[in-house]
Amino acid sequence: MLIDTGAPSTIHINNNLIFCGESHSCSTNYLGLTIEGLSELLGMEVTTLIGCDILSAYGVLFDYRNKAVTFYKEGMDSLSNEIELGSFMGVPTIGLGVEGQKLNFFLDTGAKLSYLDNKHTSQHPSIGREEDFHPSLGKFETECYQLTTLIGDKEFSVKYGNLPSLLQMRLTLSSIDGIIGSDLFNSFKIYLDIKNRKLGYE
Repeated sequence: MLIDTGAPSTIHINNNLIFCGESHSCSTNYLGLTIEGLSELLGMEVTTLIGCDILSAYGVLFDYRNKAVTFYKEGMDSLSNEIELGSFMGVPTIGLGVEGQKLNFFLDTGAKLSYLDNKHTSQHPSIGREEDFHPSLGKFETECYQLTTLIGDKEFSVKYGNLPSLLQMRLTLSSIDGIIGSDLFNSFKIYLDIKNRKLGYE
């Protein structure tokens, strides 16, 4: 299973998924993306992409350092820091600081790279190129840049790429500045409560 907060809907090998002892209806195809196609893009076989429709029914604790993800039906005690989540078309959004600016990001556990518009990265030296993919475009390559980022008053380092122009245009039209991916979860223990629009971190 791929846990993907960047996806509003769950995709599964059939139309019903038993998850955490509960039955959930889901789709085998979302906007043309199937599990078979996703597995090919990932380079590994998965049976399920768990999206926000199911994730919003739980509190989820991501502890990447200890290689653990825990689902809470009744919630858990808050972590030492907490900020408010936004939402756009079923995907959680989060405000982060980059170079003195407060920017609005999609929160995407399914993204190995984070992304910012070129206007925020063009003054920084490239640290190399990486390959990534998007379900609607397939695989692509991007220059990457290392920028210090703030969540609340906590700093962490993020490797940002630049999205292909079509995808960046979609973000801009949605008033979203970027996508924050795995670097946030590698830097902090994260508790995500989509239903109550809050994110705890420490």
